[in-house]
Amino acid sequence: MRSSAGSREGPSPEPPRGGASGASGPGRRVALEEAVAEVALPINEDRTFDYRVLPLFLKEARVGKRVRVALRGKAVEGFLIRLKERSEYEGELLPLLEVLDPEPVLDESRLELARWLSDYYLTPLGLVLKGLVPQRVRPASAGRPSSRARRYVKLRVSLGEALAQLESGGIRGAQQKALLQALLALTAPPSEGELLRMVGCTKASLKALEAKGLIALEPASGPPPPDFHEPAARIELTAEQRAALARIVEALEAREAKPFLLHGVNGSGKTEVYIRAVARALELGREAIIVVPEISLTPQLVARFRHHFGEEIAVYHSGLTTAELARQWARLASGEARVVIGVRAAIFAPFKALGLIVVDEEHEPTYKQDEPLPPYHLREVALKRAELAGATVILGSATPMVESYYRAQRGEFELLELRERVVGPGRPSIELIEMGREPPGTIFSKRLRGALAERLKRGEQAILLLNRRGFATAICGRCGATARCPSCGIPLVYHLRGQELLCHYCGYALRHPRCRSCGSRELRFFGLGTEQVELALKRLFPAARVRRMDSDAVRRGEHGPILEAFRQGKIDILFGTQMIGVGLDFPNVTLVGVVSADTMLDLPDYRAGERTFQLLSQAAGRAGRGPKGGEVLIQTYHPEHYAIQAAVAQDYSKFYGQELRFREELGYPPFSQLIQLIVEDSSPARADERAEQLKSSLAGFGEVLGPVRGPRARIRGRYQRLLLVKGRDGGALRAAVFEALQSFGREGLKVDVNPGL
Repeated sequence: MRSSAGSREGPSPEPPRGGASGASGPGRRVALEEAVAEVALPINEDRTFDYRVLPLFLKEARVGKRVRVALRGKAVEGFLIRLKERSEYEGELLPLLEVLDPEPVLDESRLELARWLSDYYLTPLGLVLKGLVPQRVRPASAGRPSSRARRYVKLRVSLGEALAQLESGGIRGAQQKALLQALLALTAPPSEGELLRMVGCTKASLKALEAKGLIALEPASGPPPPDFHEPAARIELTAEQRAALARIVEALEAREAKPFLLHGVNGSGKTEVYIRAVARALELGREAIIVVPEISLTPQLVARFRHHFGEEIAVYHSGLTTAELARQWARLASGEARVVIGVRAAIFAPFKALGLIVVDEEHEPTYKQDEPLPPYHLREVALKRAELAGATVILGSATPMVESYYRAQRGEFELLELRERVVGPGRPSIELIEMGREPPGTIFSKRLRGALAERLKRGEQAILLLNRRGFATAICGRCGATARCPSCGIPLVYHLRGQELLCHYCGYALRHPRCRSCGSRELRFFGLGTEQVELALKRLFPAARVRRMDSDAVRRGEHGPILEAFRQGKIDILFGTQMIGVGLDFPNVTLVGVVSADTMLDLPDYRAGERTFQLLSQAAGRAGRGPKGGEVLIQTYHPEHYAIQAAVAQDYSKFYGQELRFREELGYPPFSQLIQLIVEDSSPARADERAEQLKSSLAGFGEVLGPVRGPRARIRGRYQRLLLVKGRDGGALRAAVFEALQSFGREGLKVDVNPGL
């Protein structure tokens, strides 16, 4: 779906992929006096460009490297994707300006993955390639050692001893504790400066830990401190775990590109199956990728993997410093680290012998990337990369996506079931509370208030969940107008801490708020947000230690220390959005309360029922993971809804059957593919006109819905019109949309294949 153009003029017919005379694969040179480099540039156009390779660069120019070229009077970085003897472009070619990498940063397998991403997600190849190699890992730093003398910080004691020091109170200073906690969460020793910046501590605290013999500071050129990695205690697997692991190992040993859906109830021991599978992959000389929804919320999983595999692990995510990102990428590329744990970007790790991909909590919406381009879903990329590498894939979840379970039922994935809990005494009791029977304006029902008071009295802990930030939405008490963002047109949310109205899409802030229609300051609030619930909690239980956890209340790097404080019993009630509903394992948590199960149910999204079921089921899994057991209380105004009823019963099959009937009746995935086209313009009339033109060009290809304004009619001053194209044949649908794009153009247009996934 791309064309190759010269570096001066328009497109010419696409050359045969990999079949032109003189073509070369990644890392290979063309033995010519002069060659032509086909370059993919990060621009929103469906074509590549040809450049002349001068004799000066013939030895350096290799497929898979980044290069600098001239385009329309500017120097631009791109990727060299093919070398050939001649160009199909008939005009004079501009020369390649510079080769930026000493070695290729992309191999043949990942280049092929990029081509697939470009075709499947209808995104120009240059933009896809830019996303495969992290932007912050610049060419100059990729694998090149720094000339400056730096000291690295490493534990001098075992992980178990370090944890014991923290838990026993042997480390008293808050900064010393924070430094030690950060070291436990990292998989490779950070530099002294990186660690201090990460934690926000002084050198004095680092020196104090060194004096106690807990850490060592060593220069980069010096000998590494001793490795105290110790083997973890062997856990006896259940019969279900052994059966699941046996099938996975069989596929690993056969080098079979086999996808497994590991459907395990909360607390069934999926992580232990992952660990054993990774161990076998390493024994076979292969590498492994473990992808998690949010790295800062999975410290226990990271710690368990590190305990087993030591410094063979790299942790890779956007929260790392630029220098640390570059160092971890270099460790993966060189083979120093053979296991990577990270968020979405980890799927593109520069492995050459990939054997296993694990996608933990595969249902999580954070696995869908919208920006920056390409807009992909992690599951599909993992499956394609595994196919290209001959690797095994494990998709793990207690509440799998409907599409994943459907594919398992059809035999595309092999279904592995873990029905028994191995954590805690058994499933917690779950109770539904009908808020329609409570007095108007009630935040906490009488039942939930009593349960919280009982936990506080017994010294036990509770988690409360509400998936909506802020305090409330504001309306004018005089004229009744809703306070809206002037750029986006959506309701502003009042935030108590800053005494301001905020737009959660563009960040617009209205301080000292007054009505934009009549100027009145008589604002009234409706709806429910996390700030309002936090205030109500503190009024009800003034002596309780309450901590709110959402993106407004938690700064970068604070997630880990907050969860560690909760684990140590320094927080009584942890309250927040869905970020606390997944992956947490605290034995002293005996109560989980869902303040409102309706916040997601009422969204205009065909996945609303699925998201609600998943959120409630995952939240319920945080209770009763210790010997004390636990209970879950769910407040709702829609107790009869099938998603809520199935979550209370912890019955995935019941939910799946009902949801599948709903999807089939309305023609939603998995029975169709959806492509959303978003037309943007600063003029609403032009936005309407262009959207109608695009719809006309799609006539006859599937079902075209819209154009409509959608929930975000205007973002940052630009008006949006949405078209939804639906068809049963995904390949034919994508080809039709691509053909329409060629005549319509990509200016002011966003394409989202499988929106909402």
